[in-house]
Amino acid sequence: MTEKEWINYLKKYLFEKPPVVKTYNEDCTVIQKGKREFLLFTTDALVEGVHFKLDYYSFFDLGVKLANSNLSDIAACGGKPEWALLTLGSPIPIDLTWAEPFIQGLTQSLAKFGAFLVGGDTVRSPFFFFSLTLFGKTKNPLLRKGAKEGDFIFVSRPLGGSSAFLRMIKTYPLKDIPENLKTAHLYPEPEIALGKALSNEALATSAIDLSDGLLIDLWRICEENGVGAELNQEAIPVEKGATFEEALSGGEDYALLFTVSPSKVNQIDKVEKKLKRKIFCIGRVLSEKNLYLITSEGKKIKIKPEGFDHFKK
Repeated sequence: MTEKEWINYLKKYLFEKPPVVKTYNEDCTVIQKGKREFLLFTTDALVEGVHFKLDYYSFFDLGVKLANSNLSDIAACGGKPEWALLTLGSPIPIDLTWAEPFIQGLTQSLAKFGAFLVGGDTVRSPFFFFSLTLFGKTKNPLLRKGAKEGDFIFVSRPLGGSSAFLRMIKTYPLKDIPENLKTAHLYPEPEIALGKALSNEALATSAIDLSDGLLIDLWRICEENGVGAELNQEAIPVEKGATFEEALSGGEDYALLFTVSPSKVNQIDKVEKKLKRKIFCIGRVLSEKNLYLITSEGKKIKIKPEGFDHFKK
């Protein structure tokens, strides 16, 4: 069973009736608490040998990465993070020489966006694993559902840097890898401010964070809305040192991918000025249920939604 098949299987067991607004196939579970208040719940994990190796990760780095991967889910729903629970699995007795840096990286990263650690669990494990459950809230949740034909597709920053880091670490020592690629993989910045801006202005028709790759995460939006998309190769921002293929299918970029209707697309300029940053328009939503790439030569080619899947053979 692939990751997608497993999620489809679980659907019949997930409670999705009021006050639950959305749970299946979303970045966060969304529960309505009041007329203009929605609770957000998400969880993510880092497993030794799957997500990281200690020969190039410090425990401080792991705390930062665990916080930021969860914060990215809250950002994708346009939320404000608030409270976190930690589950820590260790193959050795807890030792402050590694536990303290980890907790510092975690709590400092959460506090940067107004969130705090309030509890959790600790267990013995055959390897290190760290799981965080993060709670947040919003007045206007951004969901994957809502994209329509003609909507413009945006991405928040250059892609492929995290994947390029993993490629290079197989050949080069950590000290020889460019700083921008280290930052992309070890310290991905969650798009909390952008998510809030899109939510407050009711600007995005759909949104998702790019954890598994541009193509597969875009396809998740397409499937949720019964649409397709075309991407402009020359418009897709590629992180310096990464390949175009890594920008398309590399995971763990944690950028924000979102769609905007033609009637509101001119408001993106206001968001860019407010946040003092560039946002990239990379394509359009199509009625036809396929993905296409408009190459730099002007050719339109059909592409497969490839990306990371934990259980893909």
